[in-house]
Amino acid sequence: MASFYAAIGFILPFLLAIALPQSTGSPAVAPSTTGSLSIEDACKQTAKLYDLCMATLSPDRSSLTADAVGLTRAAILAVQKNASETATYLTNIDEDDNFNKTAQLQQCLEDCGERYEAAVEQLADATIALDMGAYDESQVLVSAGQAEVKLCQKGCQDSPEHQSILMARNTEVDQLCNITLAIAKLIPR
Repeated sequence: MASFYAAIGFILPFLLAIALPQSTGSPAVAPSTTGSLSIEDACKQTAKLYDLCMATLSPDRSSLTADAVGLTRAAILAVQKNASETATYLTNIDEDDNFNKTAQLQQCLEDCGERYEAAVEQLADATIALDMGAYDESQVLVSAGQAEVKLCQKGCQDSPEHQSILMARNTEVDQLCNITLAIAKLIPR
């Protein structure tokens, strides 16, 4: 089962890249953006996630004078950090012999661990794409990372124990991805 999810996680970014329109500009040269964008204005684009957006971006001092690209980068790094911490958390629980796990929960933890590792890689690649000016590709990679988290959630929904272990973490990563994608739409093209 885990290898099936790993295969989907490997193939999904390529399928998304084909399905979504690509940037027409050269990915090696980032178009210039003009001026800074306030964190408040950017977070207003995230609708119901305004408070989480503000709490995520405000502590990052570089966000205070950033443009849309800089704010998107800060958001990607925040979601990547959160996903990385969740991957570590899952590894620790999986390896903890004192934690009583059913076979179903054990499989859920293993599958989600693989999914979160894939999400972290895709988010790292999203940062690289953003830095190269490949804004559409960056959004595809954030969406692919978000899809991994959603597949983790879906794969574990039959395991009642996952509610206390993963539900809040999956929800937060999903919301941070939504914030990132909303801010990325503000990048002038």
